[in-house]
Amino acid sequence: MRQTTLARLLSLTFVIFVVGLGIAFSQQQNSQPKPTDEFQKAFDNATLLLRAGQIDEAINEFRRAAKLREDKCAECFQRIGQILLQQRRLKEAVTAFQQAADLKPANQAEMYNILGVAFYLQNEKESYEQAVAALQKAIELSNGKVVKAYYNLGFALIKAGKEQEGIAVLKKYVELDPDAQEVSQARAVIGNVKMVDARVAPTFVVKSSTGDELALEKLRGKVVLLDFWASWCIPCRIDMPEVRKIWKKYSGDRFTIVGINLDSNRPAFDEYIKAEAVTWPQYFDGQGWGNAISRKYGVYAIPHTVLIDREGVIRATGLRGEELDEKIGELLATPKSDPKNPPSK
Repeated sequence: MRQTTLARLLSLTFVIFVVGLGIAFSQQQNSQPKPTDEFQKAFDNATLLLRAGQIDEAINEFRRAAKLREDKCAECFQRIGQILLQQRRLKEAVTAFQQAADLKPANQAEMYNILGVAFYLQNEKESYEQAVAALQKAIELSNGKVVKAYYNLGFALIKAGKEQEGIAVLKKYVELDPDAQEVSQARAVIGNVKMVDARVAPTFVVKSSTGDELALEKLRGKVVLLDFWASWCIPCRIDMPEVRKIWKKYSGDRFTIVGINLDSNRPAFDEYIKAEAVTWPQYFDGQGWGNAISRKYGVYAIPHTVLIDREGVIRATGLRGEELDEKIGELLATPKSDPKNPPSK
């Protein structure tokens, strides 16, 4: 039931924003254009190899397609860069994205945005400076329309030692896109640049299944477990007794669980929580996989857990059973940090 996705592979402190790149290869159209020449045959074959999981072969075929166009195929280099970024082959990814950007495609600004991301993820002093340059270029070329580049640039500036400049850019991002999912992270870093290396949990304010308000900000000071589940999910049903044990063991002023239910059938949900004596708060919106909080947290498979510390920082994801129990105990035993000196990731 668990799925491997690019979003999971790139689940990093520095949230990666790639605008309009069609990075989810598996979601491309099933019907490919009929090959009309050797280039198209090579390009289509590379796509098929990628779908089959033959990564190196796909890269080689995209490179062959580029050669057939005298290395003037920006889309070929873009696809190569995306694959390499997913594989964490960062220096190679930088080269590919730079090649794509140098060809001045219609999405050149987005190419510089993702180039900046690839530089940043190298986690080196020099690469932060290179990330800043690439991201500034993305903003310049798009006249500020690649809004996510402001977010990325803010982080890169801070990591490059230019904290006040980074804060100013993050404030610009919040101003331009105040409803963005990543605003919680941006605001946390604006308030304390040391939070740049923390994964701040996206905030939400919703009504629980019983009509009470569920606001993550109001739970600050507690360790919070977000438990994503559904009554039709067999592994979730298997896990539920363990979740109940955790609730019984730790619930109180310092710990709480918020269940995020992905059912679309309210009677099935109600029947299950009654039968299983689920008494901790639940969020149900009837949208199934379109559940508002699951989309905010990028959940693509269940059961799934997100463990948030008392400062609102995500400390672990995907833990279950004994591992989850131990991590909760560890967080509860850790003294609450000074807001001016938050725990590092």
